Amino acid sequence: MTASDFAAPNLPTRPWQSQLKRPDQQVETLPLRGGATLILSQFAPGSAQSFSFTEPEDVFGFGFHLRDGAQFKVESTSFQTSSLDVWSCASPRGSESHFVLPPAGFRTVAVRFTPSVADEYFDGGNALPDSARQLLQRARETAGVARLMAMKPASAARLESMFNSGYGGAARRLYLESCTLDLLAGQISDAALLTQRSNNDEKVRPRHREIVMAARDYLDRHYREPPTITELARILGTNEFTLKREFKRVFGTTLFAHVSLRRMERAEWLLRQGLTVAAVANEIGYECVRSFSAAFRRHTGRPPSAVRRDFR
Repeated sequence: MTASDFAAPNLPTRPWQSQLKRPDQQVETLPLRGGATLILSQFAPGSAQSFSFTEPEDVFGFGFHLRDGAQFKVESTSFQTSSLDVWSCASPRGSESHFVLPPAGFRTVAVRFTPSVADEYFDGGNALPDSARQLLQRARETAGVARLMAMKPASAARLESMFNSGYGGAARRLYLESCTLDLLAGQISDAALLTQRSNNDEKVRPRHREIVMAARDYLDRHYREPPTITELARILGTNEFTLKREFKRVFGTTLFAHVSLRRMERAEWLLRQGLTVAAVANEIGYECVRSFSAAFRRHTGRPPSAVRRDFR
């Protein structure tokens, strides 16, 4: 999505603070120990809504998204979220953000830090994925965003539980804090795994790393109808051999296996939301329910119907 695609025609933009006045829009801000801030946002389905926000201080943070379709613009950078997305963002004081929330509703957990607090949490940024570390290093001067590794179904379930924990008072605060630390630990673990894979072989060239990350992002967006390797290489301006080799080197898996994994993660999440097996198969790009069921069982060791029954 480009900046020119961002604006929603005839959709009035309101200050973010105005959402606090509506009962169908719940935003909770919770200070955590150590200087972090947790924000839980959930909007009921309705009409699309547009908001703006000006940062009161330098900030670095993460957004964990449970639903598709929210559009964001941070200064000159625009992006659109998919369910299970994780994004990192840095914004200096005074930065302008605009976002359009979709009619289907919005459910997101954000964790925000001042740059100095983030340095303490993440070992000066060394524990973060490269893209997030670079944002943190420039957080006081330049706004930017980076898409990180998507949430796995277990992390998504943990995130969902933060909105429906059943706890109250001090117990709820402790529970939300533990969930937040678990989500952040998952990002650190993913970063360590990528670093280990890169160090197991010769150093990946910066240009090749850019290609690989772009390939991952493209496949994550188009897992329902993924391109062939030839098509993907052409889109990214490289050749098939380099694309396959460098992708395997960085992620430890093949392009085909990555698409399959994303499909199955998405399928498990949808089954937990109560969709039928047939609907899930169609949603992730399978024309044959039987083929989907066989692939899901190979991935999880269980038939999709059993997973769906667990969460009904």
